[in-house]
Amino acid sequence: MTQTRINRFVSCRRASVAPIFGLVIMALLITIGVAIDGSRAYYASSQAARALDAAALAAARALRNNANATDADLKTLAAKFFDANLQNGGASDIVYDQMALSADRSEGSVTLDVDTRLPSTFGKILSIDEIDIPKSATAIDVSQDIELSMMLDLSGSMSGTKMSDLKLAAKDLADIVLGANANGASNRIAIAPYSTAVNAGSYSTAATGSSRGNTCVTERKGANAFKDKAPNNGMFNKKASSCPGSEIVPLTDSESTISNSITAMKANGWTAGHLGIAWAWYLISPNWASYWPATSAPTAYGDDSTKKAVVIMTDGEFNTAYESSNGNSKSQSEKLCDGMKAVGISIYTVAFQAPASALPILKYCASSGNHYFDAKNGDGLRKAFQKIGQSLSELRLSD
Repeated sequence: MTQTRINRFVSCRRASVAPIFGLVIMALLITIGVAIDGSRAYYASSQAARALDAAALAAARALRNNANATDADLKTLAAKFFDANLQNGGASDIVYDQMALSADRSEGSVTLDVDTRLPSTFGKILSIDEIDIPKSATAIDVSQDIELSMMLDLSGSMSGTKMSDLKLAAKDLADIVLGANANGASNRIAIAPYSTAVNAGSYSTAATGSSRGNTCVTERKGANAFKDKAPNNGMFNKKASSCPGSEIVPLTDSESTISNSITAMKANGWTAGHLGIAWAWYLISPNWASYWPATSAPTAYGDDSTKKAVVIMTDGEFNTAYESSNGNSKSQSEKLCDGMKAVGISIYTVAFQAPASALPILKYCASSGNHYFDAKNGDGLRKAFQKIGQSLSELRLSD
C-alpha cells in the first residue's frame, strides 16, 4: 500500500469518529439528565407524601372538632396544609389540579387523593414534559384533647447545666402539646414545680386555711392523705420553711404562660417528691375544679374526649416528708401513684442522671415500661420529653 493510500485511510477513519463521538456525548447527556430528573422526582415524591399526610391529619382533626364541617370545608383546609408543607419542604415546583377528599364521619377518617406532577427539565428532550406522582393518604383521628401536668424537680442538685437542660426539655414537650392547638386541638398544660415543698402561691390560703407565713404547702394527714379530695375535705399543712420560688401553674392553653414559668425556674432545696406528685394530680383532678379558675377547671374522669397525663421527673431520691404517720416520701408516692392510675391517669416518669436508689419509685409509678425513661444526659432528657409528647398525640395515619 502506497503512502498516499495510507493517508487516505487514516483521514477516512478520523471523519467517522466525530459523529460517533457526538452520539456518545448526546447519549451520556440524556442519561445524566434522566438521572437528575429521577432524583428530583424521588425527592418530590417524598415531600408530596409528607405534605399529604399532614393535610390528612389536619382534616381528620378538624372533622372531630367540628361535626358540621362539610367536605368542601375539609378540602379547603387540607389544600392549605398541603400547599404550605410543599413550600416548607422545598418542593414548590410540584403542581396539581385539584384534590379529592372523602370523609367517613362514623369512623372519623379522611382520605385524600391528589395527582401531583413535577415539570421535567432534561426529560423534555425525550418529549417527557411532566413526571406524574399520584399520592393518597388516609388519617384517623383517635386522639383526645390533653390535660397534662408536669411535675418538675427544682431541688438544689438540679442547679447549673441540669436546670438549663430541663428547661429545654420541658419547653419541647410544651411545644408539642400546645402546638397541636393550632390544628384544632384544645390541649392544656399545668406545672407542679417542687423541691423541699410545693409553692401553692395564691392558692395556699384556701389549701391550708391560713394566710400567715410563706406559701409553702406540705402533705395532709388522715383519710384523704392519698386521695384527690378538694381542700375542704382535709386541710393541708405548712410545715416547710422554704419551697421553690416557682409557683404552681393551673391548666392553661397559653404557650407564653407555660414558657415564662419554665424560664423562671431556679433550683434550691431538698426533694419532697410525693408533694410534687400530689399537686400534679390535683391540678388535673375534676374534684378540684372549683378550686382553680374556670378556664383551668379539669374535665371529668372518664371523659372520652380528654386524656389526662402526668409527667414525674427527678434527678434524685425522694428524701423529704413531714407527716411521719403517712410514711416516707417514697411510700407516700406509691400510694399517690396508685390513686392516679385508679382514675385512668397515664403516668410518665423520667429519671435524669439519677442514682440507682431513685429509680425503683419511678419504675413503680410509670403506667408501663414504655412510660419510663432513664435519661443519662441533657440530650437524653430532651428526647424523653419529646417521645412523651409524641406518645400523647395519637392522631395517626391509617395503614
